[in-house]
Amino acid sequence: MTGAAGDVPHFLGEMWGLYGAGTLIFVVRFIVRPRTSGVQGLGWDDLFALLAWVFYTGDAITVDRAYIYGTNVDFTPAQYGVMSSEEIDRISLGSKYELTAWYTYSALIWCMKASMLFFYRRLTFGSLQEKLVRWLAVTLLLTYITVVITISAGCRPYHLNWQVWPQPDTLKCTFRIQNIYVVSIFNIVTDVAILSIPVPLLWRLQVPKKQKIVVALFLMTGVVVIIAAVIRITVTLGSNPSTTTINAWGVRETIIGIICVNIPVLRPLFGRRFWSSNPASKGLSAPSAPSRRVATQVEINQGSQEYILSDIDKNGVRVDVEFRMDNQAMGKDIEMGNSARVHP
Repeated sequence: MTGAAGDVPHFLGEMWGLYGAGTLIFVVRFIVRPRTSGVQGLGWDDLFALLAWVFYTGDAITVDRAYIYGTNVDFTPAQYGVMSSEEIDRISLGSKYELTAWYTYSALIWCMKASMLFFYRRLTFGSLQEKLVRWLAVTLLLTYITVVITISAGCRPYHLNWQVWPQPDTLKCTFRIQNIYVVSIFNIVTDVAILSIPVPLLWRLQVPKKQKIVVALFLMTGVVVIIAAVIRITVTLGSNPSTTTINAWGVRETIIGIICVNIPVLRPLFGRRFWSSNPASKGLSAPSAPSRRVATQVEINQGSQEYILSDIDKNGVRVDVEFRMDNQAMGKDIEMGNSARVHP
């Protein structure tokens, strides 16, 4: 007996190839962040990125096993009638892996959302944006709890999720249509909400239009994630249901999400300061005191402009340049008050 959708032999190669690419992106992130901000400068967005990689690994393993063993989505009653008890048990085990994959997949997606939310938190300023971030954090928590409840209670009794014969309810317990709808809708809605955070930041940028577009591309990568989520639900519901169809588009969606979530954080790779011998000691260390964040604009390098976010504490001003707007050479320090932190 073959596993799930055995007529798609390239699936595992694609899945593990994408997993390798995604893991490489996470590894590079975990190198870039301490090097540019110092260990003390790591934040909640980095913690959720690490958790996302853990669930990403778990998702890859469970999807692999579900494909190898097959699930109760992939076979008809006529096929079950000629199977041995060992084959039935094998499919039941694969169905358990597929159910577990729903938990790891949703945890991965919501960890990436949290990582992006806290990244935007480091860029925001003003009471309105602060309140929006808090409300969205609560929204993410509530939607994730709803997703877990849906996965856990959508098919009752719980053991029907991996029952093979007699065949349980096809929509609720094998294809799990309720999971697809709830996860997809909440996924898209929360992504749209998170994207509303950087809009005021972009609106206030007093820079040439071309430079504003560049910054927008970094901050608005979530649009691509939303498009990927829409494509996934459309293809999944519009094709013949199978474990491979569901999981193949799931892993494609997640790699797109991983790329888009990490692109803004990996930007220092393209600056010369990052490749210096010890960037963390040259103005890249994290703030050491509680601060409030404001927006400002400074003139350097004979009139060129940079848009910066400043952390102001009782000892002076710590400058945190998130995006350089000048056309001059990279790596110029900006000294304001007692200390400065400049990203390349």
